[in-house]
Amino acid sequence: MRRIAALVKRLGGWWGREERERGLQEEFAAHFQMHVEDNLRAGMSQAEARREAALKFGSVESAKESVRGQWTVAWLESARQDLVYAARGFRRNPVFAIAATLSVTLGIAASVAIFTVADGVLLRPLPYRDPGHLVMVWETNPHLGAAHNIISPGNLLDWREQNHVFEELDFFGSGRQVLSDGQRAEEFASQYVAPGLLSMLGVKPWRGRLFTSGKPLGQRPDEVLISYRLWQTWFGGDEGILGRKIRLSDEPVTVIGVLPPDFYFRTRETDLWTAFDLVPGRNYRASDGRFLLSVGRLKPGISLTHAQGEMSAIARGLEIVDPVFNKGWGVNLEPLRDSLVREVKQPLLVLLGAALFVLAVACANVANLLLARHRSRRREMAVRAAIGAGWWRIARQLLTESLLLGLSGGTAGVLLANWLVTALMSLAPRDLAHNASVALDLRVLSFAVALSLIATVTFGVVPSWIAARRDALRGLREDGRGAIGGHDRTRRCLVASEVAFAVMLLAGAGLMLRSLSGLLAVDPGLNPSGVLTARVTLPRTLYREYDSRVQFFARTLDSVRALPGVRSAGAIDFLPFHGLAAATGVTVAGRPPARPGENLVTIVRTVTPDYFRSMGIPLKSGREFLASDGAPESPCRFIVNESFARQYLAGDRVIGNSISVDMTDKNPYGEIIGVAGDVREGSVDRQPAPTVYYPHGRFMPRSEMNLVVRAAANPMTLAEPLRRVIRQIDHAQPVADFAPMQDIVAETFSRQKFCAFLLSGFSLVALLLAAVGIYGVLAYSVTERTREFGVRIALGAEPSRILSLVLAGGVRLVLAGTVAGIAGAFVLARLLGALLFGIGTHDPATFAAVPMLLAAVGLVAAWVPARRASRLRAVEALRTD
Repeated sequence: MRRIAALVKRLGGWWGREERERGLQEEFAAHFQMHVEDNLRAGMSQAEARREAALKFGSVESAKESVRGQWTVAWLESARQDLVYAARGFRRNPVFAIAATLSVTLGIAASVAIFTVADGVLLRPLPYRDPGHLVMVWETNPHLGAAHNIISPGNLLDWREQNHVFEELDFFGSGRQVLSDGQRAEEFASQYVAPGLLSMLGVKPWRGRLFTSGKPLGQRPDEVLISYRLWQTWFGGDEGILGRKIRLSDEPVTVIGVLPPDFYFRTRETDLWTAFDLVPGRNYRASDGRFLLSVGRLKPGISLTHAQGEMSAIARGLEIVDPVFNKGWGVNLEPLRDSLVREVKQPLLVLLGAALFVLAVACANVANLLLARHRSRRREMAVRAAIGAGWWRIARQLLTESLLLGLSGGTAGVLLANWLVTALMSLAPRDLAHNASVALDLRVLSFAVALSLIATVTFGVVPSWIAARRDALRGLREDGRGAIGGHDRTRRCLVASEVAFAVMLLAGAGLMLRSLSGLLAVDPGLNPSGVLTARVTLPRTLYREYDSRVQFFARTLDSVRALPGVRSAGAIDFLPFHGLAAATGVTVAGRPPARPGENLVTIVRTVTPDYFRSMGIPLKSGREFLASDGAPESPCRFIVNESFARQYLAGDRVIGNSISVDMTDKNPYGEIIGVAGDVREGSVDRQPAPTVYYPHGRFMPRSEMNLVVRAAANPMTLAEPLRRVIRQIDHAQPVADFAPMQDIVAETFSRQKFCAFLLSGFSLVALLLAAVGIYGVLAYSVTERTREFGVRIALGAEPSRILSLVLAGGVRLVLAGTVAGIAGAFVLARLLGALLFGIGTHDPATFAAVPMLLAAVGLVAAWVPARRASRLRAVEALRTD
């Protein structure tokens, strides 16, 4: 207790320090004066009395330090003095302090910003019970190039019955529902789930309960769960929501619960959940295709490899039992986390590595600045060593200065990173953070603190150790400019490493920019400029009859075409480049039936007349659909794309040929009346797939369609007029997701654009820091070698010779760093391979341009100190001291 009390008393000595100092000064002055007066009474003169008193009294400062040591903890007092001295030193040299702090700030900001995004997307635990045991279950078909395909409900029933590796195996799907209350009608994203799926995830409802049962798949649901967001915005947080009947797609359903504010499953956009179940014993393979998603929870102790082996064996057994449906189909298990980040994981890891490269360049730059500063202070360090300061005391002071720089840069870096995260998310691909929360929090701040400390040690230890171990006598003999031929290998190595990192980042940015340029040059197969898209989802209860759906969209399009500024208008079920598609089997008339697993597969699209003209898809031959083609009494007619004609009808006539598309129980053959140009559908970097278009009036006309309107001017100006048209036809019908088609197409290469933008920014920062490093080393070298250059000039050296000497030093730095950087760039390029399009990872143009750019920047950075050296006058140089 006494020790604790003493420690508390010493810590309390930090307060009232100025008052204590004044009292201490007065006390020592009084004691000294008493000694002087005693000597005066003894008969000494004034001078003798003071001299004798000083000798008897001893060192006043030493005595004061002894007293001060009783006020506070000694090492804390020493640390405080080091910090005060460091701050004063930075105030005396603000250019150094600003340059060093700015370097650290840029490095920390880039690293923390990217880590914040990576943490939210890749690292933060999923908000489910034991998320490591959750896996997505996909069907796979190598023949069709499908590694993550949706599943068949019939196969899911057999998987549930035969597997021994899953605790639970459930399904889910997504859609859109219209919520209405008589005054408002709005479309919301929804999910339909197996009754036990939410319980399997470990979800606890915020209000009410979860599903206990579900209607058979395909029937009308009678219960719904709503999101916390919807509860607050639509229902105003009404506590009486439980048990209330609401109208969902014009059907009454009962709200049984509200899910927690932070709950999401695969997407944060969902606001409505309904439950369905599979009917055991029903032959879903005969009536349904593949349209579900599946997630399961592995039993404790079951590895993913073991589960994959068992599920693959089950799939092989189902292939034997039903070869017509399952020939060539297998099962692929994927951890839930991996399925969520599959598309963005590699870009984020590349960007995180690039940000750390920027930090490494910044640390090397600051270490260079510190070495130069310590070298200019070598006399100061020598004097301190000569009067008794040990090497550790000097190193501690220098490390304190580094720590102050690191913490200042780290604090500024976190503040800048907070802004950068917002900017990054505004530029990021839509799927980057749709399933994660990205924000600065305690985890990220802890990372920032650790990163700042690591950076401090990285750029502070070596310079401090070199300066502290320098020989004191040698330091006193040297002056600031007297050395001839002073060289610093450490500084040159640091600059070469900066150049190497800059080369790697520039090569990565160059590859991404070249790839992006190639993507932008690809013809998507349509003309998205000036096209407005919007989705309309009709309630199936109000539009139960197929004719009513066809008539609604026909009336809508006729009214839209009459609007001022509209050139044409059409509709399609799934928009190209929107990520959704339907596929099925197809048969060509006159050909023998395909063997199991070898049937032809095509993407199918239902469209209205004028769709191709509105979307800007060229018709290569034949004609477009007419309104009469969709009439029930009209014969089936189809339009195919060029890929379909090339792959499935090679050598046969196309126009007039007949095909049958597996859409219903009865699939009559229909005539091909046109061939449309290829559209790259999912993404511009994918090859077009065989596609069949059919009129909207055929094969169970869809209630959900996407309107496509070509405008004469800005397409978004048609959004409100289009909404009014819909309300005039059906006042309760909402319209959702107005978007220019140009933005939808651009989103397909947003990952490459995001990576190219950030890598370019990082590489430019690294290039700037490397240029500053080259300039700093050569400028300091010129200062150190001033007398040497004076001697050379006095002996007859031409200014051009001096210029070439300095430039040669810069060229050597750039050459050494470039060689190392190119080697590293080859490794980095392999990591970018999946993001590149149209070029190889060792693209000659990129790897030729990067050294040229570095050489140009290096020469510019070296030219200024070289020119100054070449203009030295011998007399002035030799007088330098």
